[in-house]
Amino acid sequence: MKYPLLKYINKIFLAMLDWDLVKKSQAILWYASFTAVIIYFMQIKYMYHPLANTGLLLKFQWLYPGIFVLNTFLILFGFFIKNKPEAHIYYVLFLSVYYPCSLLGLPIGIGLLNLLNGVIFMGIILTALLLYPRFVVYFGLIVYVAVYYLLSVLTVTGYLDYALAYKPYTLLHKDVQNTQIIYSMFYTTLYAAFTITLFDISVERWRRYNSKIEKLSCTDELTGLLNRRGVNEIIDLQMQQAHITQRETSLIMVDIDNFKNINDQYGHHQGDLVLKHVANILRKNLRASDVIGRYGGEEFVILLPFTSIENAVSVAEICRKALEQTAVEVKENEMLYIKACFGVSSTAFSGFDYTGLFEQADKAMYQAKRNGKNQVRTAFTL
Repeated sequence: MKYPLLKYINKIFLAMLDWDLVKKSQAILWYASFTAVIIYFMQIKYMYHPLANTGLLLKFQWLYPGIFVLNTFLILFGFFIKNKPEAHIYYVLFLSVYYPCSLLGLPIGIGLLNLLNGVIFMGIILTALLLYPRFVVYFGLIVYVAVYYLLSVLTVTGYLDYALAYKPYTLLHKDVQNTQIIYSMFYTTLYAAFTITLFDISVERWRRYNSKIEKLSCTDELTGLLNRRGVNEIIDLQMQQAHITQRETSLIMVDIDNFKNINDQYGHHQGDLVLKHVANILRKNLRASDVIGRYGGEEFVILLPFTSIENAVSVAEICRKALEQTAVEVKENEMLYIKACFGVSSTAFSGFDYTGLFEQADKAMYQAKRNGKNQVRTAFTL
């Protein structure tokens, strides 16, 4: 980008797209706090203007400092629940209602039809659609619009003066005030609904496209398992979680015995069938929470979250026997029984370091190869 400031803003926003929901919400609250400070000083500056409703402004001069304090509390509360994933969605849903409603002082103060309100409203919704799941955005939107329409009804029926920060009928003449509010709200609703829907469709299409690209970049085309990149990314996240909870996690490395001979004797097409067969057998004998991927060539890697090395060895043995007992047809009327070596390691011995965990499993796998193949080995004494 040509301008450094725009380049910096672009960098920050792109980074925000990858933040978790709580961190995104905390950033929004920081911005809301900054906005509250600006509005407060504007309120103080124009409090004694000839057109200002000075008495009311004095009475509510605590409003934005109060919002600033509450925002600060909510930011700190976000840090408190950072390691409590089950609380994240409730935190975000609350903020989806709280944040826009905390800005309602503006339309009440400067008028429902003020251009600034429309810009802020559309800015909040369009930005939220980029940062949050749709149901979170629409949950907050429904509540906000309901409150906004309630304010309009109260104003039209005379229960609430228009633009309370000013003296009565300063901005709109008494004879046309209600008509302008009704027609403006009607046309604004139609325009906003059309714009938000169009933007939402575009964002959803962009997300699906990105998700497809991401899936393709992390999936092994032949077996449908994770590829090396996908395995590394997911296992790295799982290891972080295991480190936080201090729960033992195990890793299994799998290498198909004599795979080069299979390729040489039967051809690469049959070799591909063998790889698919092994992938299916391994997948069928694992839990939904386990992570499995093709690491390269004839090697597979399996992560067993929150599993002891003893149980991991049992899982490896089940997989080994399942492979040994299930044949794949490599030629017409010729069945081939696949055998493999399994190497097992655990965080109980290597610590919560993926590299160390992988190296120990790899050593155990090669130990199995040296000891005659078709067996399970661990680098540690059980």
